[in-house]
Formats: sequence, structure tokens, C-alpha cells
Amino acid sequence: MEVADLAKVFPTETLEVGTVLFEQGDVDGDGFVVQQGRVELSRQVGGVVQRGIFIEAGQIFGVYKTLFENDMRYFTATVVQKSRITRIPQQVLKDRIAASDPFIIYCVRNWPSLGDRLIGGSQGS
Repeated sequence: MEVADLAKVFPTETLEVGTVLFEQGDVDGDGFVVQQGRVELSRQVGGVVQRGIFIEAGQIFGVYKTLFENDMRYFTATVVQKSRITRIPQQVLKDRIAASDPFIIYCVRNWPSLGDRLIGGSQGS
């Protein structure tokens, strides 16, 4: 399935600059696909807000919380350019993960966190 096709299957909406899709510490686990626009991931560490990860059209974000079975989100996602965003419900992600090959799940869950490398820290998004 192509990224653009996801908008035909899952809820998709146009969001204005400043819209927060989720916040650091949230416990929901929906995933998102940027169809158009730009979203920034940021997080607060030791009272300092770290910025600099930008999600562009065609990219997926917000799935780490569910994929890695984290208790909460480690990033805040904010629309920084008017965007068309597709939301993939957490239960759909869980069902797809459960139906996947256990070896692939193991490999993905043990992949090093790129978010940590990009903005520093000790945990994934």
C-alpha cells in the first residue's frame, strides 16, 4: 500500500500551524502519516526543549510508542507547516504488529533509536 493510499482507509484531516498531535508523556499510541506539510518532533530534557527532527510529506511518525511497547510518548509532535495528516489508530498498529513475523518484530524492537542519536537522550519516540 502506498502512503497516499492510507488516506483512503484511515481518518485524514488538514491541520493548521501550531496544532499539537501528541505531547511528550501522552499514553495514546496512534501513528501518523504526513500527506502534505511538515511536523516537528521536540522533547523536554532537564528543563530544556530539544528541537530539530522534522517529518515531511510521505513520512510516518508516532508509531514508536506502540511498536516498542513504551508506556508513554517521548516526543511532542507539532504542525509547523499547514499539513494534511492521516491518523492510524493504535489498535490497527497493534493488530498489524501481532500478525507480523516474530523475528522481524525482534529485529525492529532491537534496532538502535535514531531519535536518540539525532537529538540526544536515552529513549525513543
